[in-house]
Amino acid sequence: MSTSLSRRSALRIAASGGAAALVGAGIGPALASPGLSAVLDAPVVTLGTPLVLRITLDPDTVRRVSVWDLSGTTWTRIASTSRTQTWTAAPRVGGGQVVIGSVRVDGTRYRDRVDYEVAGSTTDAPAIGNGPLIGMNAPADLWDRRTAEVGVALGSRRIFADLAAGASNQIRLVEEAHADGMLPVISYKVGGDASGAAAGRYDAVATAAAAQLASYGLPTAVTVWHEPYKDMTGAQYTAMSRRLLSIFRRDEVRVGPILNGWLLDNRIDEFEQFCDEELFELWQYVAIDTYEAGTMASPGAAKPAARIPALADYVRSRGYDLPLGVGEYNGYSYRTLLDVGEAMFSTPNVWFGCVWNNSAEISEVLTADRLRAFRETAADPRAAEPLTGA
Repeated sequence: MSTSLSRRSALRIAASGGAAALVGAGIGPALASPGLSAVLDAPVVTLGTPLVLRITLDPDTVRRVSVWDLSGTTWTRIASTSRTQTWTAAPRVGGGQVVIGSVRVDGTRYRDRVDYEVAGSTTDAPAIGNGPLIGMNAPADLWDRRTAEVGVALGSRRIFADLAAGASNQIRLVEEAHADGMLPVISYKVGGDASGAAAGRYDAVATAAAAQLASYGLPTAVTVWHEPYKDMTGAQYTAMSRRLLSIFRRDEVRVGPILNGWLLDNRIDEFEQFCDEELFELWQYVAIDTYEAGTMASPGAAKPAARIPALADYVRSRGYDLPLGVGEYNGYSYRTLLDVGEAMFSTPNVWFGCVWNNSAEISEVLTADRLRAFRETAADPRAAEPLTGA
């Protein structure tokens, strides 16, 4: 099994052309934003040599700095003063960009990017697909049956767990997903106690769960309390997410929200209540659940596919360039389901998309033409391949 794989389509890793290929390619220090500059010790390194990023800032101008990578590589801060920060990363073969996000004291935001290249044999790097990891949710006791019905290798698996049930709750499903070459997309609940979670009640169990997930050394997507609308206020969601997602965010464990996609239709103000600026600085992806309105007998006018480019537009409008995800989707017809797949393929930077293959108030188990639509999506050559030859 491959031991590492970064974010899919936004994380495209190109074959190394060596240092000579970098002339004229813009590899080098970032353009400095007001009050901040960032530079790599060496913008071209060989595989196995860590990258080192040095940031100099004016504390009277810059309030907060965050660092992430468009190739999914993890950057770790190893030194910090009021005026300087040093970050390091061990990237894979190919080209990449590290992004330095900064928030000024007046609230304005800047994004600087530094290009780099890692030279080495592409055989040293895991195979990475150029599209979303198409996957599924189904009850654990029906998982084998549903995957057999699909008949196509899947790239991701939606999993639901509860920190109130302990750090290892549903860990067997996570391990199965990894063993099958799938990205686990895990939603943690907190025993219905968002206020207790925000106050630290689940810090210890979250720390243990995060350590267990990180120990696998494989990409894992984590959220806390998916679809929070009507369950809590935006302020409660921010407090809970800030606390718990900060604990989970480590190594190959990436954190983000899975929000109510239907709010993107015409209720952006309510959607935005769960998108505090502080959370955007913490998130490493942004995802939604999206379903077709109405019923199987009488589908509604609102379709799930349209919300995927709408999510991309919203994230860009906030000044961020983050991987996107679809935690759950379903529809009442072949066309609706196929359109969701097309939206995931045509919208840049979609990391994962999981069909909800289960009965519920707004969905039905995939059968007949609807099953065929999902098979076509999962088998589409634009989809990223599973992490292993599952």
